[in-house]
Amino acid sequence: MLAFLDVLATLPMFEYDEHAEVRTYRSGLPHPLFNGVIGGRFAPGTEEERSREVMAPFVEAGMPFLWWSTPSTWSLGTHRALQAAGAVREDAPGMHADLRGLTPAGRPVDGLVISVAKPDDLATFTRIMCEGFEFSAGFEEPIRRLIEGFDPDQLVNVLATLDGEPVGCGSLWITGETAGVYNIAVLDQARHRGVGYAVTSFLLDEARARGCTESVLQATRLGRPVYERLGYVEVCRVPQYVWLPERS
Repeated sequence: MLAFLDVLATLPMFEYDEHAEVRTYRSGLPHPLFNGVIGGRFAPGTEEERSREVMAPFVEAGMPFLWWSTPSTWSLGTHRALQAAGAVREDAPGMHADLRGLTPAGRPVDGLVISVAKPDDLATFTRIMCEGFEFSAGFEEPIRRLIEGFDPDQLVNVLATLDGEPVGCGSLWITGETAGVYNIAVLDQARHRGVGYAVTSFLLDEARARGCTESVLQATRLGRPVYERLGYVEVCRVPQYVWLPERS
């Protein structure tokens, strides 16, 4: 996840600041996905003060942001500073799967076709992603521009159609032999039919074909049972914080 964010933050639409202990990025777009803090390894005893300093430009500008933490970068001082500022902690299960023992795909879904998205498919991909995650349609264009900024050999996006209609999507982020699974989204009308399972299974087959031996992801409540059926197990809790101006 941090490797993905490191690349994302350097894309042209972001103002990026890197220090030895923390990295931040800002786009000016009023959504926490487009403004954030990555990690944050502060010297013992300085965590709360440094966290307040790092988040101050976002808070003063009234700009929503995400503080991306991990079990190894979380600290009580940072937690206290974020909590005092009005940020909400939203933990997600961090899950892992050994691709060498990959669970075979389930029964095929009638009429479902999954393929790696081509450049001409990215507008459709971002529409499905935004609808699936209930993002405003106004974010489709900036998300598409973000995706176009990545190396297609490192970020692999797939699109699923059901009876010819686009209904699902997903992404694979490859770092060495590790495949991160992201952006699994299925439209309401196609849910509970095995589409999310099939998309994830396709991504894992693609990861193995590209030399990956393990996979990681952060699970949502709806997605977790699907991932467990594929062989993922929870290995940690990933703490992340969302700050919105109306909550402060």
